[in-house]
Amino acid sequence: AVDLSRRRAVSAALASAALPLVALPALAADGVREISPSTTRMGGLLDAFSDISKGFSVYKPSTWNKFDGTPGEYEAKWQDLIGYTEQIIVSSSPVTSGKGIDALGSASELGAKVAKLRDLTLVSAEAVKVGELLMYIVELAGQGGHEAIGFTVSKGKLWRITTKASDKKWAANKEMYMNVITSFQNRIL
Repeated sequence: AVDLSRRRAVSAALASAALPLVALPALAADGVREISPSTTRMGGLLDAFSDISKGFSVYKPSTWNKFDGTPGEYEAKWQDLIGYTEQIIVSSSPVTSGKGIDALGSASELGAKVAKLRDLTLVSAEAVKVGELLMYIVELAGQGGHEAIGFTVSKGKLWRITTKASDKKWAANKEMYMNVITSFQNRIL
């Protein structure tokens, strides 16, 4: 018979010895998680998109239809015509020169405001540094769907990268939506 308590002790010792080998995301001095902009195509699910005239680039679903921006509403929008509830929208609005994303409060404060305005529940809110950009990523749920929104301020604009899906589609594609948000750059790839 194998001594289970000895096996557990050995397993725990091995697990704690291996822990330092796991690469954890870097944290800036202010506790903000630092990540590289997403460049994964996720096996062909995503393609790079750049809009030279508007000055941004982002990865977008390769099979979704693109809709040109409506002035004052959005810069670009992609929608899955089969799963019509799935959308990705890039929008911007001017901000006062010299203001950063932190002028809107913390990530959780901004998330709470957006959740209240949209009558949704705040699932999570996090400040991350994606390359050179400080971004707030807010996840909301309710009314049969999920949304994740990346907020960042750059070049005098507040940029919003909004991903929307039904609960069922969100569960299957959350990683893809997060890759879209963290691929956003206000420069051309």
